[in-house]
Amino acid sequence: MSIPRPPTASPLRLLLWQAGRQPLTLIGGVVFGVLWMLCQVVWPYLLGGAVDGGLDAGLRGVVPWCAGLLVVAVAQALFAVLRHRMAVSNWLRSSLGVSRLVGYHSAETGTAIATETSAGEVASTVANDALRVGEMFDVTARFSGGVVAYAAVGVVTMLTSPALGLFVLIGMPVLVAVLTLFVRPLARRQAAWRAEQGALTELAADTVVGLRVLRGIGGEEQFVRRYAERSSALRGKAVDVARLGSWLDGLQILLPGLFVAVVVWFGARLVLSGEITPGQLVTFYGYSVFLIVPLRTTVEASQAFARGFVATSRVLEVLRVQRAVSDPEHPQPAPGLGADLVDVASGVVVAPGRLTALVGEDADESARIATRLGRFDDREQSPVLWGGIDLRRIPVRELRRRIVVSDATPHIFTGRLRDSLYTPGIRGPERSASPSARRSRIDHALGVAAAGDAVDALPAGLEQHVPERASVLSGGQRQRLSLARALLTDAEVLVLIEPTSALDANTEAIIAARLARARERRTTVVVTASPLLLDHADVVHVLHDGEVIGSGTHEELLRRTDAVGARYRRVVARTTSSAEPGAGDDLEAAWTGSIETLWTQATETGAIPVIRRDDEDV
Repeated sequence: MSIPRPPTASPLRLLLWQAGRQPLTLIGGVVFGVLWMLCQVVWPYLLGGAVDGGLDAGLRGVVPWCAGLLVVAVAQALFAVLRHRMAVSNWLRSSLGVSRLVGYHSAETGTAIATETSAGEVASTVANDALRVGEMFDVTARFSGGVVAYAAVGVVTMLTSPALGLFVLIGMPVLVAVLTLFVRPLARRQAAWRAEQGALTELAADTVVGLRVLRGIGGEEQFVRRYAERSSALRGKAVDVARLGSWLDGLQILLPGLFVAVVVWFGARLVLSGEITPGQLVTFYGYSVFLIVPLRTTVEASQAFARGFVATSRVLEVLRVQRAVSDPEHPQPAPGLGADLVDVASGVVVAPGRLTALVGEDADESARIATRLGRFDDREQSPVLWGGIDLRRIPVRELRRRIVVSDATPHIFTGRLRDSLYTPGIRGPERSASPSARRSRIDHALGVAAAGDAVDALPAGLEQHVPERASVLSGGQRQRLSLARALLTDAEVLVLIEPTSALDANTEAIIAARLARARERRTTVVVTASPLLLDHADVVHVLHDGEVIGSGTHEELLRRTDAVGARYRRVVARTTSSAEPGAGDDLEAAWTGSIETLWTQATETGAIPVIRRDDEDV
């Protein structure tokens, strides 16, 4: 599906672009809005005619005018229904269109969106600003009808009584000008309130993400104080908006009321002087009352457009974030099967069909190298070559299909667990797979990831609805399910970053053995310091300061007596010495002693004890 590219030069350009995406509903809304308002323009004229007809000819003079009123009432009701349907359609199309636009762009920008704005700001843009944009498209039909109705009233009143008509035509713009004096300062206060709201939403979103950490360090009270302070500031901004808004609302009642009183007084004097008839006075009164509707619509439109332009500016702040990855102007096809993947800066070479492990004292540094293999940020200066082709020259869609990176932080999305793990059709040929074949694939992936018990623990199993951030699952369960999801992609190159960091040694050993078998003769990269996984790797690259300083198998690196071997043993020792086996544990299956101890034994006895593990032993 092609993603639309909106103009981001200015809020007006974006609004006109969105209007161009829904021309039929906009035009329909304007047409029905004008017809609806013109029906109301006819009402005072027909009513005044009925009064004069009754005074001149009695009942016979009233009936034709009443029949006309009935026809106009039916037409007005019909046009009101159609106008409202068009207005709601315009509101929904524009609001949801902007929301989807922000959502697509946020997903497409990748890491750039996280560095240049916050999750709370993006969420607030979708939840609030998109609705403000929709309000502008909603009020357009009524505002257009009000303008045409005002012009029509001007023509009718000027033909009837130039003096009174001129007063009505001049008086309404003056009232609008007085009321719109409040719109600009109100817009400024609304912008300040919106900025404070975005900051508060950002604070709340960050807190939800780090809630467990806050509880772990006793930071709940500090957060409550910060939230209370920001909430109080937001309330102050809201009071400022409400104070000015209340003056505007009050004046919308007071000034039109005074205007109607003056029109009636002026018109009554004209009746007494014989310049207009009583029916015409009723008509002028009806117009003066009716014009309050266009007046309020104009003020409402001014407010809606003031809020909408502020909201559109906030939307543009998100849309102006440059994508971290984009297709090149002259793309090259990806290499065929059996091509090496090389990170030039670090010297990491991922051979096809092998399980490659990356180990370094700085886990974040190792993760950055692994992430580069998936090309998530074209701003990276260091190229990654795949079969000699720079990844930045390959179309993104093809790259995502063949290289999959599973991050260290597992994300299970809200919704049915089955859909979060596996969506058939994403990888073309699987669309026609039978339900039993799909279930077999899921079961196999869950088995490799030792995640079957996590699914069985849920009341509805794979059909279980998982709430936001998968709060019903533990960290280890989320990690295993995330691994199963990565395996279900059946990627040609699979990059796993710390896939077992939250698991116990027994489960980790099971996964290590099964993963090696499941990905046999498939290209797999694992960032880990766990000896249980490293023992199954075909090659282990030892990293220091972002570069490869040594490579070999797990056993070979343990045997090395140089600085590389010593560094490697220190890194692995930190992992293995973090826990000790409990009473009754199988020490061979769940070895957690220090690698340094093993090395000491080797130097003293001349032999290095190597623990062999396979799935049956575990």
